[in-house]
Amino acid sequence: MLTEKLLEFANIGAEWVLWLLVGLSALSVYLLLDRILLYARTRERIGVLEPALIGALERCDARRAAEAVARDTFVSNVLRPGVELIEKGQTDPGAVEQAMLGAMARERARYEAKLTPLATIGNNAPFIGLFGTVLGIIQAFHEMGKLGADQAGGANAMIMSAIGEALVATGVGILVAIPAVAAFNWAKSSIASRVRNAEALMRAVISGVGRFTCTEPAAKG
Repeated sequence: MLTEKLLEFANIGAEWVLWLLVGLSALSVYLLLDRILLYARTRERIGVLEPALIGALERCDARRAAEAVARDTFVSNVLRPGVELIEKGQTDPGAVEQAMLGAMARERARYEAKLTPLATIGNNAPFIGLFGTVLGIIQAFHEMGKLGADQAGGANAMIMSAIGEALVATGVGILVAIPAVAAFNWAKSSIASRVRNAEALMRAVISGVGRFTCTEPAAKG
């Protein structure tokens, strides 16, 4: 009984699987464009940020340091809470570091959002395509079984054509997976690069804790 029910389901064919893969492909394109827009809008300018921030730290200028991290980028958003604490007179390196680590956790969650569906599509699209191929082959053999012995020649031609069509699902699955995996790896690499830059500049900020008081009157002016 169960086998018959499964056979009825298999005889639906693989066309719905192809439409599913088309939908997944559209979803992966949307996710990729969303991440590209975010990363482009918040692109880092480390070559400008690093000398400006370090220069402000060396001059004990909290106001200039705060201005250096005013942009909406991963690194600036991580450093800003620490710089703001120093600007308010915080002299505990541990408190400053914890503020920046908390900001880093929030930024990582922001930048890694929507990457899980992208990875899921990349990992599973080939299997969905293979499933469609299996359904197509089952349907082809089932239809061949209904033909009589005198129609064997036509059956062979039909099954070869049906199997060829079924294999399209596997090809589409792979075609959907490759860009999704490439996009996921690119996004993770971009995030890792920003994290490294943030960690490097976090050390510079922590090293400046307690030094801003030397020019506090000048900073206010």
